[in-house]
Amino acid sequence: MAGTVYDETGEVLPGTTVYLRDNISVGTTSNINGNFSIKVTRGDVIIFTFVGYDKIEYLALEEKKDLKIRFEAGSTELDEVIITSFGTTQRKISSLAAVSAVEAGQLQVPTTSVTNLLGGRMPGVISTLTSGEPGKNISEFWIRGIGTFGASSSALVLIDGLEGDINSLDPADIESFSVLKDASATAVYGVRGANGVVLITTKRGQIDRLNITARVNYTMSHLKRLPKYLRAYDYANLVNEALAVRREDPMYSGVTLDIINDGIDPDIYPDVSWQDEVLNPNSLRQSYYVSARGGAKVAKYFLSLGGSSETAAYKYDNTSVYGSNVGYNTYNYRANIDLDLSPSTVLYFGMDGYLSINN
Repeated sequence: MAGTVYDETGEVLPGTTVYLRDNISVGTTSNINGNFSIKVTRGDVIIFTFVGYDKIEYLALEEKKDLKIRFEAGSTELDEVIITSFGTTQRKISSLAAVSAVEAGQLQVPTTSVTNLLGGRMPGVISTLTSGEPGKNISEFWIRGIGTFGASSSALVLIDGLEGDINSLDPADIESFSVLKDASATAVYGVRGANGVVLITTKRGQIDRLNITARVNYTMSHLKRLPKYLRAYDYANLVNEALAVRREDPMYSGVTLDIINDGIDPDIYPDVSWQDEVLNPNSLRQSYYVSARGGAKVAKYFLSLGGSSETAAYKYDNTSVYGSNVGYNTYNYRANIDLDLSPSTVLYFGMDGYLSINN
């Protein structure tokens, strides 16, 4: 039996494993042109496997020299495939290293930073958020704790093979997300990988018609638990009660208590809830994102543009020409272009930018 193996786009698929179901010792792999040849007898079942696809079974009923096998796109779950130390894909079951992967779909959540989404989504990753103020509400995370004391405690983050800032990424740009946790997985990175390595690949173009994705998100946060305000009249009574317990004279007389309760002299005895004066119980975050993806055999492209604006839970003067409220605005773009210059030469072009404005 001989033939050719193709992927979902019609391109030949070299490196496909071909073997007999009932005799795995009989097998081969497709060559650089996707061609294969294997000896079979009538009734044998041929198995075709390739990383990222479900296996294909073919029942051999007659001799064929031009058999065409085609894998379909999206036939395997993302958590079955991981990114290894060298950035190559590998079946998770065949990897001996401690590697965790997160489905890109689980990261498609409006958030200030990707790091805010890591907590509870993978074992061995500790994530803490120490502030809710816009621009500072970015989680710190550690992989299996701190591996090198006295040095940097942060993990090494590689975006498309280059060291980058995970906080500059829009979650919608992520194609795959893997975390290397033990020494066998991070050995190739030396001391820089002592605290773990995060491998992120962003989306790239594909042979398909133009696909445009747009997203608009509005998120409202509410201050649910706030201290209950104690009125000045109640405060004065409590002071008098505390003094009475110590057998001392009251600080506020009955006339003074009436003045405070009726608000007759707010300059001397103010009764102001500064919590209500300063805080706004609701804060708003809005984000915008648009991307274009597509390409042909020669060139494939992925372009994205995003932005977000987040305000704090403070009251401010809308008529002021100055920005009196705490805010955090971000703007980001990404362009990934693949050019097939020849059968043996592929040019990868990537560009991205990130701007944050903190008020």
